[in-house]
Amino acid sequence: MKGGRFADALHGRRGSDKVNRELSLRREAVMAKQSLDWDTMARELAAFRKKFGHCRVLTSEKKYAQLGRWVAKQRYRHRIGELPSECVEQLNRLGFVWAPADEAWNRMFEKLVAFRARFGHCDVPSQWPEDVHLANWVASQRHRRKMRVLSAERIKRLDALQFEWAIYGRPKKQKPAEHKPKASEKAMAGETCERIYHVGVGTYVQYSGRGEKPALLRQYLTEHNGEHPPYIPLPGGPVVFKLGALIGSGVRNIRWPGKGKLPREVMAHVEEHGVLPPHD
Repeated sequence: MKGGRFADALHGRRGSDKVNRELSLRREAVMAKQSLDWDTMARELAAFRKKFGHCRVLTSEKKYAQLGRWVAKQRYRHRIGELPSECVEQLNRLGFVWAPADEAWNRMFEKLVAFRARFGHCDVPSQWPEDVHLANWVASQRHRRKMRVLSAERIKRLDALQFEWAIYGRPKKQKPAEHKPKASEKAMAGETCERIYHVGVGTYVQYSGRGEKPALLRQYLTEHNGEHPPYIPLPGGPVVFKLGALIGSGVRNIRWPGKGKLPREVMAHVEEHGVLPPHD
């Protein structure tokens, strides 16, 4: 009996070893394929960089959707510490942007620094004709801090510029002079009541000012005692949005007739960057 049990144990151990070897071979095959796939996509990214001068691939660009998803995956793997160091080094040599949101924020921050050096304060008037994007970004920072989603590091950097977080509660005499556009300027700018409201982190709703307000906008007004959220005004007539122009990628023209819902690609751009794409 003892001999029989020993033989069974030996047979079982050999069977287990065989299974482990098969699993090991399968893992090696999967890893080899993943490595091959990774190298293929890395070469595609290198070609993209050679063509456009950067590695900021957007998933909203149909031609590069697969590459964009791969780029996003590399950022995620890097963030959780799963991306091998040799892959990180290879992407760094291409000028890979690990945190595109930080890069975009820093660009707008530098614009605010220049504004303060010129005017002595950070209160960019809404609808400031020289840079509507900056005015919207400043309003967005106040909103994000109010929603407690603005990082302490960014608050500290804005505080260093003597950034005013609450402009509505100040006495009128302390408020910065607001740019009052003339009728001709309004016509040229195509000013309209159609707006995109920033009601939460990465959440925007379009509203024309007519009819029933969207549910998310009603909820925001209820929670903030009737105070409207920051908004982005929409052009008052037909326009062509240039997707990809903000980051220097290949430009795609998206037409909007000046009324009705914005194209999904344009809203995706707003949700990612906080501003409208450049447009004619």
